[in-house]
Amino acid sequence: MPIYEYYCSKCGRDFELIRPVSQSDEPAPCGQCGEAGERQLSNFAFRSNTFTAPKFKASLEKPMRSRPETPAG
Repeated sequence: MPIYEYYCSKCGRDFELIRPVSQSDEPAPCGQCGEAGERQLSNFAFRSNTFTAPKFKASLEKPMRSRPETPAG
């Protein structure tokens, strides 16, 4: 289940909840005052160099051999 961020306007507290996607837009109760919090847009970190294309091994880079021809019979 994903983690969602919420904000309580009554006490000014930001909090996170793990919830099913089906409940993501429903108000979430604040753990401090119990008032319903509103879902916030989340920031997340992304490093562009964390994924690189796989490197092929030398054995995979060799050309494939053609099949020998079978005699017509």
